[in-house]
Order: sequence, then structure tokens, then C-alpha cells
Amino acid sequence: MLQIALLLMGAAFVRKSAPILGVVGVLWSGLGFSIFLDGVEGMRYFPFHVFGLLLLIESLVTLFFAGSAKGAQKSVFYFKGGIFFFIAVLILSGRESSNLLLAILFGFAFFITGLFVMASAWVVRYHRWRRVFMGGLAQLAFALFLFLPYPTHHHGTISQLLGVIMILGGVQCVRLAVRAFRLREGSTIFNIMEPDAHPPIAESVNPLHATGPLIIHIWTPEGSSENSPIPRPVINRYIAAVDVDGVISTGHAALEMSPDIYISLYPAVEIDRSPSEFFQTLKAIQENNVQGEFQKSYQSEAAAWCDSDRKIVFQHYNAQALQRFWTRYREVNTYNLTWRNCSSSVAYGLESALDGVLSHRLGWLHFIRLFFMPELWIAAQLRKRATTMAWTPGLMLDYARALHALVHPVRHSWFQRWKQPLDRTQ
Repeated sequence: MLQIALLLMGAAFVRKSAPILGVVGVLWSGLGFSIFLDGVEGMRYFPFHVFGLLLLIESLVTLFFAGSAKGAQKSVFYFKGGIFFFIAVLILSGRESSNLLLAILFGFAFFITGLFVMASAWVVRYHRWRRVFMGGLAQLAFALFLFLPYPTHHHGTISQLLGVIMILGGVQCVRLAVRAFRLREGSTIFNIMEPDAHPPIAESVNPLHATGPLIIHIWTPEGSSENSPIPRPVINRYIAAVDVDGVISTGHAALEMSPDIYISLYPAVEIDRSPSEFFQTLKAIQENNVQGEFQKSYQSEAAAWCDSDRKIVFQHYNAQALQRFWTRYREVNTYNLTWRNCSSSVAYGLESALDGVLSHRLGWLHFIRLFFMPELWIAAQLRKRATTMAWTPGLMLDYARALHALVHPVRHSWFQRWKQPLDRTQ
């Protein structure tokens, strides 16, 4: 969440705010450590009921906005709001059985997440996969720590969980503050955190005057399948669709900005995507790198294939930052199904285009306001899943929609946003 918020505010804001971020990170980690010790020692100084009340309000607000959400965001809002509501009720009930249920709930969540992270790291073998694999092991260890009734018999579950989350968040904040001093003109926050994903930005390019909006084109796996796909809702949307003949369709993503930027990366020679070879091609290893080629324009690509079935239009963006990114990125035409594919190219291009797009807002006031927008949480979760496995057109679609909601927020009151879905049902 912090990375995306800093990206939208721009490199200048990050450099100027680096000392404040460092101090906040240290204080946040220290507070988290004291809360964690509170849970371990069973002293219960932490105001559980206040935290439970705040969590209840958060869940109700999320459920309130879920009615006006679109697509997959509606399901995410309902899921997040429902889980938070259930946790808040358990906290406010204050029963002994509630502590046990919370320990089981959080333990299973960390255990399943840890297994998923380890499995994806082992299968995909992307850059830094060993470090991520060890992070998955750490999540399994923390899950076992929550399961075991020692030393507080589950009384400190909330304090232990909240403390660990705050410690990790504070450490990340300090890391960002330390690295922010290395930011230079034309760089983004993701150049610091993931230098391999975003290539160095070209120092100077010819000025480009955009003549229209920035458009994210998505060909979903189901929409681009030649024959009727086998119905598998989640897999078809986020991974790949298999038609009745057994042919796999992964979909496609592209970015268009007039007059002459079009990011659409394809393998020069079609990759064998049969079920017997698909598992092997998922590995982000050098052996799976193939020659890639960038398409010339959306018009020529659509004429040779089909029109995109999803479009997300951005009216506000940083055209010069996108041009600097594209000038350097297109120098390498390597294609890899996992770590350098059509969707990852579009994702990093879009992030470059949104660098500092909110810098004209009211500084720290708007920066803090971003953290109260549920779309920021959605975008962060989507990006985390994509970078620990692979960018897919389905993930790119939801990620672009979440970023669009942050850059172009709905200008309606709460009542109007709640009333809209009611009007559509009448």
C-alpha cells in the first residue's frame, strides 16, 4: 500500500518526505514491538475494545461501498468487509472461545498464505524466489505460534498479530526512507524496491505531447478463446482458459497512448501452451526466455486478431515518465511467459505513467487520505500476488481498475454511491 501511495504522489514528494517516513517507521515498529510483547506477556494493556470498534466501523464502511463497486472489486469488498466484521464481533464479545476462534482463523490464514507463497516461488522460480520461499516458511512458523496456546493461552492473539504487522510495516517504511535519498529525476519508487522490474529510466528523450487518453486494453482468456471455454470462473479469469479442444488461452494486455506509444509484447514464435508443456513454461528461468516482438499499434493488432473486450481509460497521467520508461524498456525484446510478458510490461508501463499523477493534490493531507480508500488495499494485494507469481491479463484488469479509482475517484456522496445499485435493480 505504501509503495503505491508514494508512487502516485511522485518522486519529489518521496525525497522531501524521506526523513518523516524514517521517523514514522521507527516509531511504528517500536509501538508494534510493545504491542507484541503485551500479547506475549498477557498483560492486556492494549485497548482491544477500541480496536474492535474501529475494525467494526471499517467493515461497515467497506460493505457500504461494496454495493457501488464493479466487477471483481464487489466480491473483494464483500469478502474483506465480511471477514473484518466477523473479527470485530469476536473481539467485542470478549469471550474465551472468541480468542480461540481468532487464533484458529489467523493461524489458518497465515498457514495457507505461506503454503501458497512457497508453492508459487518453487514452481515459478522468479528472481529472489529463495528469499520469498523463506518468507513463506516464516509465515508457517508464525501460524504455528498462533496455534499453540503458549504462553498466554490465546489471550494475546490480537496483540501478537497486530504487533507483527506493525513491525513489518515499520521496517518497510524505514527501508523506503533510506532508499528514497537515492531517487533521482525520472525515477519512481518501484525503481528502488524492484530495480529488475523497472529498467533504468532514460535520462533525456524528445518531448512528447499526448493527444488523447491512456488506454489499457485487456483481452481476457475467455474473451480471446477461439472455442467455448470450459467453465472455471476463477481460473479462467486470472490464469488461463481451456476450450473444449484442450487449447489453452492466456489472454493478452496492451497499453496505448497517442500519438506513438503502444506497449504490446508478444513472443516472436508462438509458445507451446499444451497442457503437457504448460507447467514447464511457467518457470521464470533463462531457458524459457524467447525472442519477443512489440506490436506496432492497436489497430493493426485488432485487425489481425480481435478487439479487446475490456478497456480502462486514464485521463490523467504522466506522459513524459511513460515515454522515458518506454524508450529504455523497448531496447530489450526478451519474452518470458512468467516474468516478462504482455501483462507485466503493461503493469510497469502504467506505473511509470502514474508517477506523481497526484502530486498536485494537498501533500500529506491527500497522501493520508489515500489509505482510507479501499481501492489502495485492493491494488496492493493484486500487485503482491502478481509479483510473487506472474502478471496475467485478469490481474492486470483488476489492478488497472483499482488504480483508476485512485486517480479518478468517484465524485459522489456516500448516499449517492449507495443509491446507484438500488436504482439499477428497479
